[in-house]
Amino acid sequence: MKYYYIILALLLSSGIASAQIGVNTNKPTANLDVNGTMRVRSLELKQDGFQAKGTVLYIVGVDEKGNLIPIELDENIILDNNRLKVKAPESSSSLRGLPENNNLSDLYSGERSGSSEVINDLDLGIVILPGGGRDRPVIKLENGTNTDKVEITGFKSAPDGTMVYLYPTSESIKIRPEHAGSREENRVMANGVINIKKNEMLLMMYDAALSRWVVASSN
Repeated sequence: MKYYYIILALLLSSGIASAQIGVNTNKPTANLDVNGTMRVRSLELKQDGFQAKGTVLYIVGVDEKGNLIPIELDENIILDNNRLKVKAPESSSSLRGLPENNNLSDLYSGERSGSSEVINDLDLGIVILPGGGRDRPVIKLENGTNTDKVEITGFKSAPDGTMVYLYPTSESIKIRPEHAGSREENRVMANGVINIKKNEMLLMMYDAALSRWVVASSN
């Protein structure tokens, strides 16, 4: 019997543009407020696939209040045979600078180690996008025309397995392993001080189980 009430309510409200319809609720807060489950029969799964046809531009999400919201498909998320898949990036490496076009001298901590300036918890600006993980960015450690000696005590942590090349282009860089100047999860695990010469590279990987950056290769 309640279905007839719903149909009647729909008919009565069809001429009222601002009407709100409630199903199992007397106080709807949206144009259609359903207190319960909802089914669209054209989306019923058949043995030969979905009955509904057409190009999908959005998928549907739900916010914290239960409102249905559209979610646009990004270039890294593709729909293949009605299944969402992550598209892997085409390139395997990229050359980048520090975030906000900073030089190393912009990030000095104010401390000194002998004749060297010190940088703690250096943010390399690594962002893992959907479909990412295979990219090994090359981060240029630039300092303009500044010839200061620089020591780095740690790098901002990254998702497990993230790999990155460090590439000093101004002067050689020293990395101090297990140094208290950086937070524990940002520290580098190594047997001794690491020296990266100008225009050479160091490959590191972040190990989330160890909460440390580990050295993979010196060049």
